[in-house]
Amino acid sequence: MKSAGAIQKNTEKRASHDVLFSLCENAADRLILLVLLGSVLLFILWPIACIALRSLRGADGGVSFAMFGTVLRQYGESLRNSVFVGVFTAVLSTILSLSAALVCATARGWKKTLCMVIMLVAIVSPPFVSSLAYIQLYGRRGWITYRLLHLSLNPYNRWGVILMQSISFVPLNAMFLSGILEKLDEGSLRSARDLGASGGAILRDIVLPLIRPATLVCLLLSFVRSLADFGTPIIIGGRFSTLAADIYLQVVGYSDLEKSSAMNMFLLIPSIVFFFIYRALMRRSDKLTEGSRASQGGLGLTLPRCGAMGWGMIALSTVFFVMIVLQYGCVFLSGFLKSTKGIYSFTLQYWDQLWRIGSSTMLRSVEYALIVSIAGTVFAMLFAYYMDRRRILGRSLFDCLATLPYMLPGTCFGIGYILAFNHAPLKLTGTALIVLANMLFKQLPTSTKICTASLALLPEVQERSARDLGAGRLAVLRDVVFPALRPAFLSCFVYNFTSSMTTAGSIIFLIDAKRQLAVFKLFDAVYQGDYALASLIASVITVIVLFVEGLAFLITRKGENRRVSRT
Repeated sequence: MKSAGAIQKNTEKRASHDVLFSLCENAADRLILLVLLGSVLLFILWPIACIALRSLRGADGGVSFAMFGTVLRQYGESLRNSVFVGVFTAVLSTILSLSAALVCATARGWKKTLCMVIMLVAIVSPPFVSSLAYIQLYGRRGWITYRLLHLSLNPYNRWGVILMQSISFVPLNAMFLSGILEKLDEGSLRSARDLGASGGAILRDIVLPLIRPATLVCLLLSFVRSLADFGTPIIIGGRFSTLAADIYLQVVGYSDLEKSSAMNMFLLIPSIVFFFIYRALMRRSDKLTEGSRASQGGLGLTLPRCGAMGWGMIALSTVFFVMIVLQYGCVFLSGFLKSTKGIYSFTLQYWDQLWRIGSSTMLRSVEYALIVSIAGTVFAMLFAYYMDRRRILGRSLFDCLATLPYMLPGTCFGIGYILAFNHAPLKLTGTALIVLANMLFKQLPTSTKICTASLALLPEVQERSARDLGAGRLAVLRDVVFPALRPAFLSCFVYNFTSSMTTAGSIIFLIDAKRQLAVFKLFDAVYQGDYALASLIASVITVIVLFVEGLAFLITRKGENRRVSRT
C-alpha cells in the first residue's frame, strides 16, 4: 500500500497539473478571441479605411478633396447611369421576387418542387451567365430575335442591363422572401379566413404588410448589387457605362488607385448608409415574424382566388420562370452545338478546348473553394460563439463590422485589399492567400448568421452544466457547442463553396495571371465573344456546385435518419 506521503505527493502533482492545464486553456481561449477580433479589424476594417485614406491623398501627399471633383467632372454621367439602372433594377427585381416567392409559398407538390429547383440552379450558377444567355437569345443573331422572329435588334443598351440584372437578382431575393413567408403566423391567416376575409384581402391586408420590411430589404440589396455590378454593363451595355464598369476599366487599364479609390467612395458611402437601414429593417422583420408557424404547409392561399393581384403575380412569375429556363437551357446547349452556315450540329470541340486551357483552372477553383469552405466555416462558428455567448466588450461593434462586407460592392472590397496588403510588413498581393482571405471575409456575414441561428437552438444551461461538472471553456466548445453546430457547419460549407466557385467582383483585381480561376476564364470568353466555350465553362461550374450541394443534402438526410432511428 502507498504511504500517506506518496498519496499527498500525487494529489499535489495532480492539482498543479490541473492548474497548469487551466492556465494553458484560458490562454488558448484568449488567443482564439484575439485572432478572431484581430482578423476582423485587419481584413475588414483596415481595407475600407485604406480606400478612404487613399481617396483623400493629394498630389503633395497631404489631405485633398480634389480627386472627388475630378471624378464628378469625368464620371458624372456614369454615376447618374448607375443610379438610374439601380433604381429601375431594384424596383423590377423586387416585384418579380415577390411574385416568385408567393407562387412558391402557395404552390404544392411537384409545382413547388419545380419552382425551387429552377431557383436553386439560378442561385448556384456563376456570374455573367445572364449576359451570356441574353446575347445568344436576343442578340443580333439571337435564337429568339433573329431565328424565330426574324428581327435584328441592337441588344446593347441600358434596358438590356436593367433586364439582365433584374433577372439575375430575383432568385436570391425570392428565396429570402420565401423564408420570411414560411415564418408568418398561421393563426392570423386562419382567423382572417374564419371571419370571412377573401384571399385577396388576406394577401393585401395581412401577408404583404407583414413582409414589407423584408421587401424593402430586397429593394435595398438589389440597388446595392446593381451599383456594384461591373460585368453586365461591360458585356451588354455597349456605349452605356456605369461607375462600377469605369472603376474596373480604370484599375485594369490605367492602375490609377487614387482615382479608383475616390470613385469607389461614391459606391462605398451609400452602401454603408444602406447597411444600417438594412439592419434596422431586418430587426423589424424579425419582430413581425417571430411567431413562427409549427406546421410548414404553405400559406393556405390560392393565388387565382386573390383577384387581379394574384393573377398578376402568377403572370409575372411565369414570365420569370420561362426566361430562366430559356436562359439556362440555352447556356447548357450552346457548349455542345456548332453552327455551320446557320445549321447547328452536335460537337465536343469545345469540351476538348476547355480541358486544354482550363482543366488546371477548374481544379484550382475547386481547391480554393474547399479551403475557404472549411476555414471560413470554422471561423464563422467560432466568431458566432464568442459574439453570442461570451458577451465580450465591443460585441456590437465587431458584429457590425463582420456583417458589413455583405453590403459592400465587390470592387470596393477588392481595391481595399490591394491598398492594404501591397507593402510590408504584410505584403500579400500576388499570392493565393490574399484571394482566400478576401473570399472568406466577403462571405463571413452570411456564415455567421447561419451559425448564430443554430446557436439560438442550444440552451445556455447545457454549457453551464458542463462548466459546473468541471469542463473548461475549450472543452465546452469542443464537446457541447461544436456538436450542436453540426447542421450549421454543413450549411455554411455549402454556402461558402458555392460563393467561392462563383465569386468575381471582390477578387477580380487580386487574381494573379498565373493562378486564374474558372469564373475569370468565363468572363474572358464572354468578353472575347467565344460564347460556346463560355457556356461550357458555366455549365461545368454549375454542375460541380450542384454535385456538392446534393452530396451535402444526402449527408444531412442520412444524419437525420440516424437520429430518428436512435430515438
